[in-house]
Amino acid sequence: MDKRPLFTVILDTYYRPQLLKEAVDAIRRQTYDNLEIILVNNGATAETVKYLYSVAGIDKRIKLIHFAENQYHPDDPLRMLDVCLNAGLNEAKGDYIFYQSDDDWMCDDYVEKMVSLFLGHPECTTAAGLPVAVDEHGSIISTVERKSNLRSRYMLGHEIALDKLRGGSLFSAPGSIFSIKTDVLRESGGFHRNLDKSHLYGIVPFGVTGFDETAVFYWRRHGAQLNIQLAESGKVWLKDLESWLSDWDIERKWQIFGSTTAYEVINRLLQIQIRSTAIWFVLHLLHGRPKTCKTMLRQIGKSGHIYKFVAKIPEALWSRRHDFLFLPKLLLKRVFSILITVIL
Repeated sequence: MDKRPLFTVILDTYYRPQLLKEAVDAIRRQTYDNLEIILVNNGATAETVKYLYSVAGIDKRIKLIHFAENQYHPDDPLRMLDVCLNAGLNEAKGDYIFYQSDDDWMCDDYVEKMVSLFLGHPECTTAAGLPVAVDEHGSIISTVERKSNLRSRYMLGHEIALDKLRGGSLFSAPGSIFSIKTDVLRESGGFHRNLDKSHLYGIVPFGVTGFDETAVFYWRRHGAQLNIQLAESGKVWLKDLESWLSDWDIERKWQIFGSTTAYEVINRLLQIQIRSTAIWFVLHLLHGRPKTCKTMLRQIGKSGHIYKFVAKIPEALWSRRHDFLFLPKLLLKRVFSILITVIL
């Protein structure tokens, strides 16, 4: 029997088999081979399902979980994370667990270096590599010297989380980049639909976190990303944030670092979310999307944070001041479109 720790990777998929193949091939190439690979068929397309059965047939480390229908619903867009990821967690046998999207991929020794981080410190509960942004074709977006993720191999998790909240440079990545001790993830409540924040502010702070800058994880950025699509649709996340804060009792958990720190965490998370909402509202306003703006205002009003939101508008306008340069071009385009319609 293999006495090395078992590492579980969960990946859910729906409609992009070519990117899925790239992601799975990278996992199967890992230099650390004591792997459990859980692929969740989220009501996937026929071509995707065909690939899933094909790859499971040639690699005994792969387990398949099937949903007959896609778990995404526009009225509850993050339900898919609750359902699909926790279905994978329920089946997981690994000592450590990592979730990745089917459009991203890891370097060939990524898992080996994550396991090394966990084994290298008795109190290490989470571990991460270096995120590298790539475009839809897989090309690295920026080659300039990085100015973030400049942290030591091991740090207290709450120091990284606080630094992130305060605008520091110790951590810069989606919170889902963390590999987690499986028992810690389960004890914390499993995968939460508010995935990034639940990892970074609900799990990482309460242990030591490891980091290896030579372990590269390639994050693909493109217009079909769910978070971009939801933001462009006018979805406001204030209620979702408050639900997570309540579900996981975050303020109470952070009390171990002092009541002042606990209050700061809750307040900063809320302020950051309101600021993000204001920025998206301004962008929709500048691009002439009144219906989207109306949708956002309706949600903000129900959240009870309308006054805080209005107070953030000047800051949001200033942060997007460069977008004003595109207004003349946008207006000319709209006028030209109207003229063509009238003439035809």
